[in-house]
Amino acid sequence: MMPLAKSNSIISSIPPETVPGIIILVSIIAFTIIIERSIYFQRFKTLVPDDLRTLKEFLRSGDWDKAIDHLKMKSWGPSTNVLSVAIEQRRRESEFIEDELNTEAYRQIFHMEKFLTELGTIATISPLLGVLGTVLGMIRSFAEGTGTKGAEIGISEALITTAMGLAVAIPSYIAYNILVRKKEEKITEMENLSSQVLGLLK
Repeated sequence: MMPLAKSNSIISSIPPETVPGIIILVSIIAFTIIIERSIYFQRFKTLVPDDLRTLKEFLRSGDWDKAIDHLKMKSWGPSTNVLSVAIEQRRRESEFIEDELNTEAYRQIFHMEKFLTELGTIATISPLLGVLGTVLGMIRSFAEGTGTKGAEIGISEALITTAMGLAVAIPSYIAYNILVRKKEEKITEMENLSSQVLGLLK
């Protein structure tokens, strides 16, 4: 008989709670990321057209301090930070306005992408963890023999881990796509506002 079929095999030595425990840990990480990123993006405040026109008027008149104060009062987010850096560089009469703007833009993109890779990874591996639990459970069931308590535990492990893996993967994948879309929208907004304002700073 094969070693995996014995009651004292390596598979049998793995506690049935191992894979479900890992899935629970992964789910805690995933939902923590979802909550943190949702709050982060929810706090963003975009310049409305009227406020943008007022900002442009300050820039045309060269009133850099009022422009920065108006920008920070009426908006919050990556676009605000990028434009503030550009206007501040213009106020200092720097020759590297566009370089500083691009540097800040990359920094803001990095902040927006924070934890998204991890969330995407969790959405991908959660079903695989469920499958792993299913396989281990079925092996345990066959190893212990039909009708035994060990077999019942193995079958239960197989069903529970499959459901748990999907329960984590589905909301994680949905949240990941929503957050990536929000990030892309903010990047587009940042590029659009930067191109409009940069022309007024040269």
